[in-house]
Amino acid sequence: MTLLLLILTILAIATFQSGTKTKSSRPKDFVTSKADRMELLLLDRELISNLVQYTEELQNKVHVLQRFAMAMSIPLEAAKGREEEYLSNPLHSFRLIRHMHEDWRQLEKFMRQPVGQDQINFLKEKAKEFPSKEDAEDATEAIYRIVRTYDVQPAHLVEGLIDGGQYNSSISAIDCFSLGTLHFQWGEYGKAVQWLNYTFNLIEPDYYSVYDVLEFQSSEVFILLARCFVEMDLEEEARSILMAHPTLAENSEHLLNLYTNTRHVQVSEDKQPALPDEFNQICRSSHQNKPSRLHCRYNATTTPFLRLAPLRMEELSLDPYIVVYHNVLSDAEIAEVERVAEPLLKRSVVVGKGKRLTASKMRTALGAWIPDPDDNMDVSGWPVVERFHRRIRDMTGLNINRQQFMQLIKYGFGGHYDLHFDYFNASMAFVEDLGDRMATVLFYLNDARDGGSTVFTRLNLKVSSERGKVLFWYNMRGETHDLDTQTLHGSCPVINGTKTVLSCWIDELNQMFIQPTYRRGNRKFFVKG
Repeated sequence: MTLLLLILTILAIATFQSGTKTKSSRPKDFVTSKADRMELLLLDRELISNLVQYTEELQNKVHVLQRFAMAMSIPLEAAKGREEEYLSNPLHSFRLIRHMHEDWRQLEKFMRQPVGQDQINFLKEKAKEFPSKEDAEDATEAIYRIVRTYDVQPAHLVEGLIDGGQYNSSISAIDCFSLGTLHFQWGEYGKAVQWLNYTFNLIEPDYYSVYDVLEFQSSEVFILLARCFVEMDLEEEARSILMAHPTLAENSEHLLNLYTNTRHVQVSEDKQPALPDEFNQICRSSHQNKPSRLHCRYNATTTPFLRLAPLRMEELSLDPYIVVYHNVLSDAEIAEVERVAEPLLKRSVVVGKGKRLTASKMRTALGAWIPDPDDNMDVSGWPVVERFHRRIRDMTGLNINRQQFMQLIKYGFGGHYDLHFDYFNASMAFVEDLGDRMATVLFYLNDARDGGSTVFTRLNLKVSSERGKVLFWYNMRGETHDLDTQTLHGSCPVINGTKTVLSCWIDELNQMFIQPTYRRGNRKFFVKG
């Protein structure tokens, strides 16, 4: 009896924990999570199958109505031209009166019966799983970042050509219009014109009925194109566009005056990704790092352990000091850290104005701190983190705080990180306790097939995302701990697949007995922000 009670208690606890876990599951992120997009793809297939069933229901009803019309027309054809003779027949008169009294009423009831109600209800229920307006905007902005960074022309995108790679294309006229609209909103009127002009090439006359269902009218393209020309002070071009559309021509002057007197206010720059030309140029596949006299070698001296298992190290820069370690992580280690972090992923944040953590367009990714800092009872992540800490000590020879959290970042298509420094250079409580971020260690957990490189624009340096390697650099100059502005870096938009990295930052005050400052620099330890 005691054993049975124990089993029931365990099952109850497991059920409660399972329910709690389900409630706390992260919201879907269709841009970043391939698994979420896979669910969306499967749902799309379900909906298409449901639509086919709905059309079959409609066709069956249409077939019944057609047969009814044919059956009812037979006696009318027989009476044509000899109506008096036809009505003299009592059977014909009887049939006509009964038919007019009963059959049409029954037909009305049949016509009013809802068709495919099960399919309509299915669609309504599944609509809860559809991407939101914000999701659709995020997806459009992700393609914008790819287009902008890798200089993709509309014709190339439609053909599936991105930065020298070939992809199967399924871009529609409405997709192009969405990209044109986004460029317009962000004040890039010349680029918007290119996308809107290409929208015309993709509008298929056979699909006009489909466009009507989707509430997409060609007049929308003409209007937005005219507004772009007005913003570019090309009034005659705008007038020509409006006159070219049959439903807009009559009101062309009124519309032109409206657009001229009510200029467009573009979206503020702080809500747009910062993609400077020097960043974009290095991100592209055409960029190759300049050959240097730096060497690849095996590091066997940082810690005693490396005498037994030296690490292959590639020097990328000596000032600032930047190196890459190859084949550091095993598949099992990568799988374990992803298992721990995956349930914790949520929209990543950055330190914004007022030193508050906030979601920002400057980094578009999912992030997770491991172990979970919000769950004091969960210690499952610490063994994984401690294993990575030992690896960092082996590579760098630096001290790692035993309570140092690590951050896993996952970038989806178009996912990026604007140019930034890893140090804070601000007075905040945790900076005053531990010092600023002296060095950065970045573990690459997968191969980003295209895009996704880490770039240092002031060094003209690009580091590709390759599974199992580690990037390490100092954010401060050795003898003074001055902040090194040469470490300005960012993450290029991912084109294909995902990019997953694990970051760890090494605090300066933990190194006071390993790398003390030998001479005074021009930096104050904590600059008041």
